[in-house]
Amino acid sequence: MAFENLIVPGASHLQLSPTLAINEAVESVRARGRKVVHLGFGEATFPIQEDVLKVHEEYSRSTSYMPVAGLMSLRQSIAMFNSERLGVRINPEQIIVAPGSKALLFALFDVLRGDVLLPRPSWVSYEPQIRHANKRLFWIETDEEDRHNITKQALEDTYNKALEEGGNPRIMLINSPSNPTGQTYTATTLDIIVEFCKVKHILLISDEIYSDISFDGVSQMQSPLKYVTHDDPSTSVIVTGGLSKTYSAGGWRVGYAIVPRSAAGSKIMQVLLAYASECWSAASSPSQYAAVEAFSTSKHMNHYRNCIRMLHAHCTTRLYECLRDLGLRVAKPSGAFYVYPSFQPYAELLAKAGVRTSSELSTWLITECGIASLPGSAFGEDDEGSEGGRLRLRMATSYLYFKDQEERYRLGYELLDEAAAGKDLQLPMLDEAISALTAAVEKIKSI
Repeated sequence: MAFENLIVPGASHLQLSPTLAINEAVESVRARGRKVVHLGFGEATFPIQEDVLKVHEEYSRSTSYMPVAGLMSLRQSIAMFNSERLGVRINPEQIIVAPGSKALLFALFDVLRGDVLLPRPSWVSYEPQIRHANKRLFWIETDEEDRHNITKQALEDTYNKALEEGGNPRIMLINSPSNPTGQTYTATTLDIIVEFCKVKHILLISDEIYSDISFDGVSQMQSPLKYVTHDDPSTSVIVTGGLSKTYSAGGWRVGYAIVPRSAAGSKIMQVLLAYASECWSAASSPSQYAAVEAFSTSKHMNHYRNCIRMLHAHCTTRLYECLRDLGLRVAKPSGAFYVYPSFQPYAELLAKAGVRTSSELSTWLITECGIASLPGSAFGEDDEGSEGGRLRLRMATSYLYFKDQEERYRLGYELLDEAAAGKDLQLPMLDEAISALTAAVEKIKSI
């Protein structure tokens, strides 16, 4: 036929993102009249800060294209915010704004040379983006318990394996706080990673979309940017971030990248701007104006960010404690809004029900127990690999606050203030999730 083989080989393997597919699965189950506890989608759902919302409404009639690099006042706001957060000098000229950091990561994989080193597990979209850019991916094995910490030996082993297999490792990507694990890197680990990349001449990309949601209030100030000598051309770090997680504005589509303050960084910026001009042109005009306010370091925005951090810490820690007490193998989260338990302690019982992989476990939980979660295999876990990575599920707490949009804005601001004040919080949807998980484990025990 004339229209056979229309799809290029690099795109033929692409599938709907698991994070979006789980939403469709949830709606399918709910359409049959069944209740579902939705722990599968990591979309922040708090009410947007009032001043930010007002600016967005004020500029809702602004329909002109913005500069390709982004509104200058926004680039200044992002530079100042990150400079204060990290204690390093960042210039507005190092910032490029796009419709989400996801688009920038895609562009970076597309324009940069070399293959990619990636910790196992990692966010679901990294691997498809890397492979779509016709790059080879080499997994870095992480700690058996927290599935996040990286040792110098693990870095060396992956690098050497890549060379032995004919790879050209030139890029490494990290994410802290992590999706899916909810873990953060220590200063020691970041120092090890930066030094490794410097010695091996590897460009390091640090996805810091969850940087403000660090439960201890300290890890948010940790970034590879703090451990590089900015005038040293042998060290290159690109940082990405955006509005979607801290500010619950994923639909507004505003992300950014910070390129190095060097000749290499200037070249990367030049190519990214050219790429953007032919691809997305610019991020939304009203969203960019609102983001200027969101990234400000004003007293009310700092208060809002602190409220967000405290509420996520409370809810996610409570879910962790439930899973721990149910006998699952799980590390205490220190950031973002994810918990990453392993059902390996119940592997023999689950096998009797025909459940031997994380994907089968995810399906069993939603069909048999009404609990939606994502399988570890979606994040690169090998069901036949290290025991620490088996039967893992990522559970997100971000849908455990409000039933709908109306409730989000009617109750949300007060809930955030109560969290920051350390008051007892009433979270009935979290209680429902805990009850459902308890029932699910009891069901496993009865197999």
